[in-house]
Amino acid sequence: MKVTTMTASHAFGKGRPDPSFSSAGNAGAAIAKFGKENVVDATLGVLKDDEGNFLSLPTVEKIYRSLPADELMDYAPIEGLSAFLSAAKEFMFQGHQPKGTYTSGVATMGGSGGIRHMIYNYVDEGETFLIPTWHWGPYREMATEYHRKWELYEMFDENDHFNLKGMKEKALEILAKQNTLMAIFNTPANNPSGYSMTDEDWKEITDFFRQCAKDESKKLIILWDMAYIDYAGDPHETRSFLKFFEDMPENILTAVAFSMSKAFSVYGMRGGALMCLTTSKEVADEFEQVNTYSNRTTWSNGARGVQKMLVDIMADSAVKEQIDKEREAARLMLANRAELFVKEAREVGLHILPYQSGFFITVPARDTAGLADKLAKRNIFVIPLARAIRFAISAVPTRQIPGLATAAKELFAGHEPD
Repeated sequence: MKVTTMTASHAFGKGRPDPSFSSAGNAGAAIAKFGKENVVDATLGVLKDDEGNFLSLPTVEKIYRSLPADELMDYAPIEGLSAFLSAAKEFMFQGHQPKGTYTSGVATMGGSGGIRHMIYNYVDEGETFLIPTWHWGPYREMATEYHRKWELYEMFDENDHFNLKGMKEKALEILAKQNTLMAIFNTPANNPSGYSMTDEDWKEITDFFRQCAKDESKKLIILWDMAYIDYAGDPHETRSFLKFFEDMPENILTAVAFSMSKAFSVYGMRGGALMCLTTSKEVADEFEQVNTYSNRTTWSNGARGVQKMLVDIMADSAVKEQIDKEREAARLMLANRAELFVKEAREVGLHILPYQSGFFITVPARDTAGLADKLAKRNIFVIPLARAIRFAISAVPTRQIPGLATAAKELFAGHEPD
């Protein structure tokens, strides 16, 4: 007898290669063969400097390396260091926490850990949450892992504005079938589009959720994935929409998934937090309890070092100011790369998703794997998505940006989106 599987039935068939890290591996092989100056690695959402090297923020690195062994290596509490949760809250909201709201939260393994908790703890098995067509793929993979479903709405309307009408229609369809609705919004600097929702968008969305909440049998959950906010512009302007979350009905819960990966250039250290905003103290207490339990059952407890690092940063205004300056220099470098790509795309007639800021520029296409393969033959490595190819301009030295849009346009015949 030949045995071909030993998994439980729910796990059978999992494990296909991740397209991002597969493409990154191919880029690495090409760099080893041809030299990094002859290869464009636009695969992973990691900031690299203009020499193509990993970009760390020097003061962040200095703070981390100065931590004593017990702060680097000892256990952290399951819910996270109390001082870390306070520091994370301060950094996340930067003075813009909506008035009249309770907050609570837990430390998570990056922003993805918080998103995992929300999908598992706030969507019933077999039920559906709402995401736009342009989203981070692991939202769907987490749903599959935990036997949840998702529903898509077209993210952009015919004018390349956020599709409020489509979002509302899908939300109402879900609420007609179930009593809980969770909607995920990844903004500003959405992955993969680079689009940022406006304050007007958020005003209309929160008004819509308030209207839905008049049916007290319904539970409404807004999950804000803020992963790229620190590369989207002025920190106060990018958080100004939070004023629309004041005085929400008690049957609306807002959750915020905070990632330290991009903000502090510490991707592999898996620092993050999941926080809530609610007008119900009972809901806030419950939020901390259920997500602490999920910490214990998923990864036990998080990395202490990255938590203590943020505590020390936020405790010293001069240190934080210096890190803000270093991050701003990186943001401006990224903005310059984007400007070069977008200008060239416009000149050669290459259609891209509406971009304002962030790590990625995305080109809608069909047979995306085929188009990515053609680019790879020119030693240009990108991520093929279901309906587009994604350029991680964050990882591409500025000198390598010119010509990328032209190359994509030259190879585009036969890959026009439906």
